[in-house]
Amino acid sequence: GVYGASNDAYSIFYDPLFTMKVTITGQMVLAMLVEQLLSVRGVRIIQANTDGITVYMPRAVKAEVDAKCAAWEAITRLTLESVEYRLMSIADVNSYLAVTVGGKVKRKGRYEWDVEWHQDSSCLVVPKVAEKVLVEGVPIRKTVENWPEFMDFMIRTKVNRSSSLVLSVNGADVPLENTQRYYISKEGHPLFKTMPPLAKAGPYAPRRRFAVQAGHKVCPCNNILSANKPIDFDWYVNEVHKLVLGVL
Repeated sequence: GVYGASNDAYSIFYDPLFTMKVTITGQMVLAMLVEQLLSVRGVRIIQANTDGITVYMPRAVKAEVDAKCAAWEAITRLTLESVEYRLMSIADVNSYLAVTVGGKVKRKGRYEWDVEWHQDSSCLVVPKVAEKVLVEGVPIRKTVENWPEFMDFMIRTKVNRSSSLVLSVNGADVPLENTQRYYISKEGHPLFKTMPPLAKAGPYAPRRRFAVQAGHKVCPCNNILSANKPIDFDWYVNEVHKLVLGVL
């Protein structure tokens, strides 16, 4: 908490020099560890971020890797923690799904679906199905089309008071609430966000208009009784593909 506050200009702990010392030191010592581990035959760095690395290595060189880690700890006076995975699927450095040898699943970024009440629970069917595909090998389309929880298809969008959400119905804009729940549907209508013009455009410039889910129709349903359009399963299947095709 103190570290995060050290980069907050409104905090009593504000100290940018401290922030940079911690950040740069962490990056440098991790780079040193990566350099040392890559000297071991057969070791491959799968990913590296600000506070850890993921390594693929033959079991035959584990003792040598452990010795390199111990030497690093002696130099830096830091303590390493480790966990062994039997499966790891990575979309990017901030989004991955990992299963430990004990069967515990770790989800980050776009693979996360076990969210808290205050977090955005949009489109949970995508990471849930992706996990089943990667861990259990289930078929994508069949699993999506037979998904039992309808609410997992829901998506949320919201705008501030100066902006608005509108549904384009037969060329006319139907205003919606500024916090809107919807799902991608086959027989719905396009959804747009409108915003005030930029200051340099002048006071008489038209409001700016942006498509939400461009190229797709949606069914708004803040009232669940309004959810009366068929789901566009193709869109959800394509989103699952993004998380399961070509990952490590």
